[in-house]
Amino acid sequence: MKNKLWVWLLIMISLFIQCKTHYEYNFTRKNIYWGDIHNHCNVGYAQGSLERAYDIAKSHLDFYCFTPHSQWHDKPESSNFNKFTEGFKITRQNWDKIKRYANESYKPGEFVSLIGYEWHSGMYGDVCIIMPGHEGELVYLDDIKGLQQFARENNAVLIPHHPAYQQGWRGQDWSFLGPVDVSPVVEVFSEHGNAESDRAPFPYIRHSMGGRYTKNTIQYLWELGHQVGIVASSDDHLGYPGAYGEGLMAVYADTLTREAIMDAIKARRTYAVSADRIELDFRLNGHWMGETLPAVSERNILVRVKGQDVIDRVEVLRNNKVIYRNHPIDENTGRSSWDKPILCRIEFGWGPWDFFNLERVTDWEFDIHITNGKIISATPCFQSGPYDENRRNKINRLDDHFCQFTSYTSRMQAYEERATNSIILEIQGAEQTELTLSISQPSNIEYRQTLGDLAASSDIIFTGDFPSESIMLHRIVFYENYQTAFEFIDQHAAETTDWYYVRVTQTNGSLAWSSPIWVEPNNPQQ
Repeated sequence: MKNKLWVWLLIMISLFIQCKTHYEYNFTRKNIYWGDIHNHCNVGYAQGSLERAYDIAKSHLDFYCFTPHSQWHDKPESSNFNKFTEGFKITRQNWDKIKRYANESYKPGEFVSLIGYEWHSGMYGDVCIIMPGHEGELVYLDDIKGLQQFARENNAVLIPHHPAYQQGWRGQDWSFLGPVDVSPVVEVFSEHGNAESDRAPFPYIRHSMGGRYTKNTIQYLWELGHQVGIVASSDDHLGYPGAYGEGLMAVYADTLTREAIMDAIKARRTYAVSADRIELDFRLNGHWMGETLPAVSERNILVRVKGQDVIDRVEVLRNNKVIYRNHPIDENTGRSSWDKPILCRIEFGWGPWDFFNLERVTDWEFDIHITNGKIISATPCFQSGPYDENRRNKINRLDDHFCQFTSYTSRMQAYEERATNSIILEIQGAEQTELTLSISQPSNIEYRQTLGDLAASSDIIFTGDFPSESIMLHRIVFYENYQTAFEFIDQHAAETTDWYYVRVTQTNGSLAWSSPIWVEPNNPQQ
């Protein structure tokens, strides 16, 4: 009888905790929208037409802001910098066209296009200004305070980017960071690398401004007490918005409109990914990422993650220190794993390496058929290189049993020398579900494999003799290993403001970071 009473008591306690979590905290839902609000083309000093940039953005992003290079008030005096000066001139001459393209492309509920531009500064650090509506003035200012005032008066935001370069070398001077209504978020990741910390993966190595300076990293910024969220955007210079591997941002918003996207950015209801579109939801006592709570010692933390590959770890950090780790990679799989959707990544490219001096661009045409199963989604992972004005990476058709897409790959201009593209299929199926590839370019190939076989091993198909291009069907990923949800209580009281954020690491190296949630101190320091 006593044992039964204990069981009953434990059940009631469990129900009470669940009711408190899911009723009292009222976990509201919003939509995830993906975008790139920092990238370039030949309107400025990069490559590719503005028409091409918008065509690419519309094919796979929810929102987009083209940010042409506009000015550099303290540019070093050197004849080698004519490229910059000419780029700034092109932006000025085409400003009306830039605004027209943004306004004509804006389709509420389908595609959001914003107006903005990039402002260089060796002294203060580079920023992008993002406008809220259909009007946008291109102003020329030498002082960051003046630009901040302009942004406030026009309800715009300033987003610092590649912040971790040293001051004087276009890295951020945090002492000049605008107030949170002007600069609510900072760019943590782009093609420059990862600014979370100076010891984080993806160092700054691709440009001329040196490596990462500790005091200009995001973690150091939070230690200074600044309550800013984070985003990622590509800063791509091959005219390819949303280029895979160069950074992407996500917002939580109710609708896909200019107003909703800007409201989410200003509310810091944003997060960043380096490559794969990892879905990340993080709450503290029911509050969204980006929010600030009054003093409370009991912090109920809820995290939900859906990755695009095996998740190695999900970490919750308080004040830049990990306080909790979750490892989906360690979850067991079995017969019941087939009850949930699986992930199948199809990667293609490779080809002759530089030693052979066989530089070439390879075109691909894929038809994918699923028999005795259903395609739930198809996610593109298309990189920016090589630049080509006419070629496109694009999913042309998608339904429950068929996916058709075109692409092109090359070792020329391949980002991080990764000469491949890929597509991720989310499939509801079983061991006997059959996947058929019908490839017409670069060669005629017909390939069949069951998901059961792909659960046991990856497979590789070559398109010809050595050193021809190839296709890799990765080992499928089960639900237990690409998603997780957990909840715990952190009992903590401090005399200074605490901040919490979540970091996700997949086994393929893709990362995600939430914007923080801040908790004010019990006894604020005077």
